[in-house]
Amino acid sequence: MTLRPKSVFALILCALACLASAPEVAAEASITWKMATLAPENIGWARHIKETVMPAIMKTTGGDLYIKVYWGGVMGDDEDVIRKMEQGILQGAGLTAQGTTQMVPEMSVVSLPFLFNNYEEVDYIKEKMTSTFDLLIQKRGYSLLAWTDQDFDEVFSLKYDMSRLEHYAMSRMVQWNGPLENELLRELGATVVPVDVPDLSQTVRRGLVDAAIGPGVWVVGAQLHNIVKYVSPIRIRYGPATIVVTQQVWAELPKVHQKEFFAQRQGIMEQFCRDVRVDNEKYLNAMLEYGVVKVEMKPEDLALMKEKTRKIWDRMAGVLYPREVLDELLGHLKDYRAAHPGSGS
Repeated sequence: MTLRPKSVFALILCALACLASAPEVAAEASITWKMATLAPENIGWARHIKETVMPAIMKTTGGDLYIKVYWGGVMGDDEDVIRKMEQGILQGAGLTAQGTTQMVPEMSVVSLPFLFNNYEEVDYIKEKMTSTFDLLIQKRGYSLLAWTDQDFDEVFSLKYDMSRLEHYAMSRMVQWNGPLENELLRELGATVVPVDVPDLSQTVRRGLVDAAIGPGVWVVGAQLHNIVKYVSPIRIRYGPATIVVTQQVWAELPKVHQKEFFAQRQGIMEQFCRDVRVDNEKYLNAMLEYGVVKVEMKPEDLALMKEKTRKIWDRMAGVLYPREVLDELLGHLKDYRAAHPGSGS
């Protein structure tokens, strides 16, 4: 039997939704954390929180910790969740790239346009700089449980195939991911339409915009796969995601539990990101099966796009992130590329 594209798409979504999830509570726990995320329960990123992060936390705390998670944006968008952490209503969160860089603007540096060529470079920077971002996040009043992936963002369009740079100047592009995204879209000449995250889907559906930057999982999660016509797989930027708790509640956790968790954190992050990357590839392939057309950008236009957006790196130094953090990152990338010639361009 040959499955139609819509059938393939439906099967993939059902398979992801029906996977079993790990328990998130321990009845005998003496400590309670309330956490929130935009991720829909049992799908993609949320499923990996349950299957990878939750079991690790419960194991390292010996059942002393009860975690109640509010899935699917029921506590509001990332801005609302951050505010509720500041008020003590919530003790932690799983944040998108938008929320991560709102909470810690210095992490915008890893989302600079065309900074990374591949996942290997991302992972190398995580290895070298997680401790740097640990300190920056602590200064903001939080503790970093995991630096995970939102993934590389691609360009989705309802109108133009985005194969030429001029298509960006002709497009009305949604802007939801903070000031760095605004700089990027304006540098490309696009008409920028600022939108709050909860309004993203309806803004696209109402035809107020015709293009957006984001990961495939967002297109699927927002149920926009049936109106998006084109995807340009240029990996225009990398989006970090984070799982954080307030420093106050982290400090209340016994030191032995803190030490045990951090001993496992690197492995947790690596497994989580492997799973997220597999999922995002599945989502993209499902969209292509559904009928979304993948269009490669003309090489000369892509080269010009990289040249135009490169100036943003220096322009935002001292605004969103310290110059020394950018210099540290670029130094590590230079070392990696020198040791791995031909790893990307």
